[in-house]
Amino acid sequence: MYTHRSLLERAVAAYNDGDLDGYVDLYTDDAVLTTPEGAFKGKDDLRERFSRELNALSDIRFDVISYVEGGDTFADEFRLAGTHTGPLSMPDGTELPATGRHVEIQGMEMVHVRDGRMVADNLYYDNVAVFTQLGVLPRPKD
Repeated sequence: MYTHRSLLERAVAAYNDGDLDGYVDLYTDDAVLTTPEGAFKGKDDLRERFSRELNALSDIRFDVISYVEGGDTFADEFRLAGTHTGPLSMPDGTELPATGRHVEIQGMEMVHVRDGRMVADNLYYDNVAVFTQLGVLPRPKD
């Protein structure tokens, strides 16, 4: 039996519904999110980071492909897809205007849980794939 699966299910539902407050509430006050763009610490940083993502990809959808857990940690493989309809903050601080392009990536996350909330969330995905799909980087030649 899984202990933390319901936490992930609530997180996925809130995220897919665009419920930013409900999603961020599933993290502890001192949570740290680590992504290819850097680390985000505390609920204010997390709210700002997820808000940018939800605003940039209007029809964003997070789907769980696989799941495992042990002790106070779980990991899931996911597919994230959406259409780029709003400005997207780039790693250098500039904004990429909406391109109308569809983005779909696979990734995984390793999450540490404390008192029923996420305290450390380490996301792994390919930023080059994202930027290529958005047209920021050229597609590789066949």
